[in-house]
Amino acid sequence: MFTELNDLGRKTLEEFKNIKNLPTIPKVVIEVNEMIRTHTGHVGRLAEVVGKDQGLTTKILAVANSPLYGLPKKVSSIEFAIMLLGMGEISNIVTAISLAQVVKGEEVENFDYMEFWKHSMLVGIASKDIAKRLGFAEYAGDAFVAGMLHDIGIQLTARYFPQQFQKIVNMTKENGISYFDAEKIVLGVTHEDIGHFMVTKWNLPKNLSEVLGYHHSPSQLEEENVTLNIIHLADSMTKMFDIGNYVWDLGVEFDESTIASLNFSDKTELEEFVEEYFLIFQDAADTIKL
Repeated sequence: MFTELNDLGRKTLEEFKNIKNLPTIPKVVIEVNEMIRTHTGHVGRLAEVVGKDQGLTTKILAVANSPLYGLPKKVSSIEFAIMLLGMGEISNIVTAISLAQVVKGEEVENFDYMEFWKHSMLVGIASKDIAKRLGFAEYAGDAFVAGMLHDIGIQLTARYFPQQFQKIVNMTKENGISYFDAEKIVLGVTHEDIGHFMVTKWNLPKNLSEVLGYHHSPSQLEEENVTLNIIHLADSMTKMFDIGNYVWDLGVEFDESTIASLNFSDKTELEEFVEEYFLIFQDAADTIKL
């Protein structure tokens, strides 16, 4: 996607690449995944590692207790969450939440972290559920992680390009253009480009980097990517319902190539599927009170 960048865009990405303190993958992610990979972890040990970070623990329990996550009973401890969800699920949740947290910097004007977090969490949990309901259960774990991280490029922009971030915000207010278009004018790149670069630097799977790079326009990716289309749908649904939606998505149109990519027969079938989620989204958004 970077081949289409203009001089300003290339300059912005070069500046970003040269930043010395870019976030690295948190130790807890490495530790948890290593324990699972080598089968050295058990519920108590895993709970001990995760429980060292109270903020992470709180967010894991919030995810587990979301109506969209579908657990049969309320989860009140990290040990119980691990028992109910299993090691693989916990690994996905720890990875997504920890990477989202490590990107967070100091408070930036016009960046509402709570609003951003709620949107990310809702898209992540909804994407997992949508994957299962549409018969793509094998993509559910990836869909959760990708949904949680899809907009981290916005966080990175606010943190590392704060002056340009304010220009983008002001431009949308003064000129009435979308944030996406304002990004391209001010930076020559969008949050998709920056997020794509970051997860590539983290050496995360190509499937995930493609989601971050094309989540607003899946049809621009030549290869078929089911996870990408699921995230695009879930992201769009927050705007359709005006629930957990994020201001940065204003002015971004739904890519109708997603209809066929997710095996809907037509737009009407998609709309009927989406309608079933309204109350579920409402309940899920109400539970996110971090």
